[in-house]
Amino acid sequence: MTILPFVIGLFCVLLSFVPIGRIFGTSTMPAFGLMAIYYWAVVRPDMFPVYAVFLVGLLSDLLSGGPIGLWAFVYVLTYTVVLTQRFLIVNAPFSVFWFGFLIAALFTGTVSWAMASLVYGTVLVVKPILMHVLVTVAVFPVLAFLFGRIERRILPSG
Repeated sequence: MTILPFVIGLFCVLLSFVPIGRIFGTSTMPAFGLMAIYYWAVVRPDMFPVYAVFLVGLLSDLLSGGPIGLWAFVYVLTYTVVLTQRFLIVNAPFSVFWFGFLIAALFTGTVSWAMASLVYGTVLVVKPILMHVLVTVAVFPVLAFLFGRIERRILPSG
């Protein structure tokens, strides 16, 4: 088993905290870590086990300054749900793969919003979460393409 998908996941979390969105006039950054988790959960779950997902989430928690364990929990939960639905997506056209990511991103956004609202003891505003989900879903095809290239050229067949 190679650790490359895990390293990609860690890199994606780091990328999520680089303010490249300001170049385009927005402070909303895509959830690159979620993109990696979803992609590898569908395409090569054997190379991205749940403990790797947990560590990617934990890194996101540490960098975000939010409650420790929030993203680790949300990412592991999302990963588990995606794995249960993987059979619907794995050999489907890209449009189905992308639609599945939309559902996963909405699920992740909803769970993270609910958990953060519980932790902070107030109902948080939904609009920033929706913007985050939309930006993430819009950027996903670019990273999915890159992940696909990496998978086909570097990783062993599974």
